[in-house]
Amino acid sequence: MSAERAWPASLAASEGARTAQTGRWTSVLIIVAVALLTAAPAVADTLGVTSLIEHEAAWVAAGGRVLIATGPSADGASTPLDARTCEGLSGLDGVTGSFALKDTAQVATLAHLPGGRVSMYDVSSGAFDLLGIDAAADGVVIVSGGLSERTGVVDGDTVSVAVVEGSGTMGQTSAPLRVRVADTSRLGDQFDGALFTPALLTGDADTCYVETDAAHYAPVKDSLSSLLASEAGPAVVATRLLQSEFTVDYTTAFQDRPLRWLWAAAALVLSLLWAMVQWFRRSQIAIYATFSMKAFPRMLMQATEWAVLATAGGLLGWCGGIGLATLLTGDAHTAVALGSAHAALTLISTTVVVIGLGLRPAGSLLAALKDR
Repeated sequence: MSAERAWPASLAASEGARTAQTGRWTSVLIIVAVALLTAAPAVADTLGVTSLIEHEAAWVAAGGRVLIATGPSADGASTPLDARTCEGLSGLDGVTGSFALKDTAQVATLAHLPGGRVSMYDVSSGAFDLLGIDAAADGVVIVSGGLSERTGVVDGDTVSVAVVEGSGTMGQTSAPLRVRVADTSRLGDQFDGALFTPALLTGDADTCYVETDAAHYAPVKDSLSSLLASEAGPAVVATRLLQSEFTVDYTTAFQDRPLRWLWAAAALVLSLLWAMVQWFRRSQIAIYATFSMKAFPRMLMQATEWAVLATAGGLLGWCGGIGLATLLTGDAHTAVALGSAHAALTLISTTVVVIGLGLRPAGSLLAALKDR
């Protein structure tokens, strides 16, 4: 038999599979190492991303994607904005809601609660979408959560709103209106204990509130000044949480997280482990070389052994990592996605190293005996 056919691919592959099956503690060590080093990155990254998702949700709930626009300053005071222009921003890509707000400069109370004094604001109809509330055929008054707690009115109640005169007496009283309780904290703490009355704002407005999605936050913020510009100049745009406890840039936090590279560290450890195993087997590899095993069949033999062990360890680590991450309150969908990504990247990278080590030149049996 010629040297070229001394070790056909099928024979080399079957030799690698038998080595994996009869490797005893070496095979067990590699399977356990693969399982641990595919599970650990998945668990750590999943828990980190789950925490990031929860903090981002709190940031969004607090108004993290709300932009506040006011008119340019003139003579020490802000000039008005156009209410229709503000309302129309909701049709732009990336804008999830927008509405105009105007301070009525009036103090009001609920007619059945004489003696109360709260601020009253007119808002355009876009407030329904941005605040997540429904309109009603008989008219609506929007009550902040704080005012709802203090007065006892709840969503769906019917109330009348009365203007409080300078003397403290109730003046003009509205027709019965349907109460809609809304979380106004996304707009600012100054609205805790305020009444919003939806109105047909077609002229001037004091403030424009715009909420965006994550992908369009930056471009919408950059363009808002010009979109709401007037003859007095460009609008002044501020973020709702300019000074807040939230210091993470959630638009880039997922891509910037350091744990995303854990697969590289895991692949490095597995590669070093495999290289160490092959070093201790150098005399056995020399015997194969003495019996005419060339580089390619030798690589195929080692790659087949690795494939058998990595498949067993990888499946164990993938399932274990996802299960443990979910058990530790990690998000299930995130655990599957990140567990699969880390496992695939770890095993693919290590396989490349395994192939490279398999193609390296093998020493002779005589050299191996001298080395021992």
